[in-house]
Amino acid sequence: MKKLYALASALIFSVAAFAQTHSVTFQVDLGSASVNSNGVHVAGSFQNWSPSTTSLTQVGTSSIYAVTVSVSGGQLEYKFLNGNAWGDDESVPSAVNVGTNGNGNRWAVISSDTTLPAVMFAGAAPAGQKAIQFKVDYSLQTLSSDSAHVAGNFQGWDPAKSQMVNFDGVHRYIAYAAKTDSVYFKFLNGNTWSDVESVPSTCQASTAGINQGDNRFYTDTVSGMYEVCYTMCGPCMVVSTYDITINVDVSSIAACGTVDSVTLAGPINGWGGELMTDPDGDGVYSISYTDVDSGDFQFKARFHENGNTNWEGGGNKIVTVSSDSTVATRCFGNDTYGPCAAVPATADVTFIVDFTQAAFTPADTIYLMGAFTQWDANAVPMVPHSVAGQYIATEANYCPGTMEYRFSNGDPSNTSNHEPIPMDCGVDNGVGGYNRSFTRTGGMDTVQHIFGACSFISVEEDALSGVSIRPNPMNESATISLGNAGRYAVRVFDITGRVVAGFDNIQGDITLERDNMVSGMYYVNITDARGASKTLKVVVE
Repeated sequence: MKKLYALASALIFSVAAFAQTHSVTFQVDLGSASVNSNGVHVAGSFQNWSPSTTSLTQVGTSSIYAVTVSVSGGQLEYKFLNGNAWGDDESVPSAVNVGTNGNGNRWAVISSDTTLPAVMFAGAAPAGQKAIQFKVDYSLQTLSSDSAHVAGNFQGWDPAKSQMVNFDGVHRYIAYAAKTDSVYFKFLNGNTWSDVESVPSTCQASTAGINQGDNRFYTDTVSGMYEVCYTMCGPCMVVSTYDITINVDVSSIAACGTVDSVTLAGPINGWGGELMTDPDGDGVYSISYTDVDSGDFQFKARFHENGNTNWEGGGNKIVTVSSDSTVATRCFGNDTYGPCAAVPATADVTFIVDFTQAAFTPADTIYLMGAFTQWDANAVPMVPHSVAGQYIATEANYCPGTMEYRFSNGDPSNTSNHEPIPMDCGVDNGVGGYNRSFTRTGGMDTVQHIFGACSFISVEEDALSGVSIRPNPMNESATISLGNAGRYAVRVFDITGRVVAGFDNIQGDITLERDNMVSGMYYVNITDARGASKTLKVVVE
């Protein structure tokens, strides 16, 4: 929605804080450069830009020179000199300099005693590192009283740790990382995860084929600047608004238990959730919004039962808003549109996981977890199977038609123990990885896996040899031939890993329609009731 920018709230620190003085340690690394006979100096706004007044001293026998001075709180600009006169000053890279009105100075905002990083002379970052200067325009937002922040893998994904500063009308922050490290991040209008932005799909890591979900990304090995409008992929612009209605079908869930209520959560409500309604009692819940910004509208539905909140799996659901519209009904948890399929008969599902090919010794206890166990909260301990190196567990009287799950090699509350699921046999879990997925047949099913792999040691290599896609390449449609020996789950992925079509509990021939698939390569993943999986390529002309 459109928001007015509150200029007064753009002030990051109080006037009283800026009136104080703080100790600031300046550091510069000369590397292999020869030190000027007149010494190393720093000049800046804190000392009237005198090139010879503030000299730095070598730190031990290193190539780093440093000095600590008293500086008034607030905005600070400075430069290093290898010498004591103008002409000896460094040329600061554009990636980190102030960059306004032709100003090429380094900058900082001081509110406490501070040690600045030991950057390379005339460089952007310390030795062996790169710098990313984030410049984010919040002018279309009402800025939170907790100010703007950035969180990412470079700082432990802490939403309150890295506060951005309004230096010249946009909010800035400089992050440092090893040159070879990829940096993933999001911006926040506040300092908690409920304040996090919704990143447009066009600038998400997953859209670029990177397994990092809906995060922004910087993968260059050199220093640079990342400059955007908050919640956008480019400069700020006022967008058109429309009215939309979202419909979510929970009839398949209601068939297996009780649904007390359904809510929709997303950036539009700070991921807090708003009540959806089902006036005609058909299991399809709806909610309407007015004046929604055109572009990506991201959300997830949740159903509530006996005080428990259950989020639908996978990544955020995305609707492209370009007109007043009622979005087609989508079954809870699915990425494709259409009503829920009929729920197969309740039956037992047995899970077997194999560690005989593992290059490590399995933990004392192997766990099965999924949406049906609230993941790690109620993970099921597995027991040794009759085959050495295999573990087994049975979920009795299981009702829903599909299930997402994975195994844990030891304590399931420690995510490092969770098995890595390959994309070819997984579904997006919404947090940069994949879960296993299985569609029940209505009988007593057994699913079998090698830990962390798509296949199982006892599954015949040619178990899915008969499946095919014709014609390939395809134009408007193609036929996926599955045969009638069993039932299958089919997922069609684009080259970024996004699911563009899906079919559950099917057999025989099915038609894959082109619909919104653009020209290019796609992957068709087919999984049978035993967990055997095969991936075919199809080209859309």
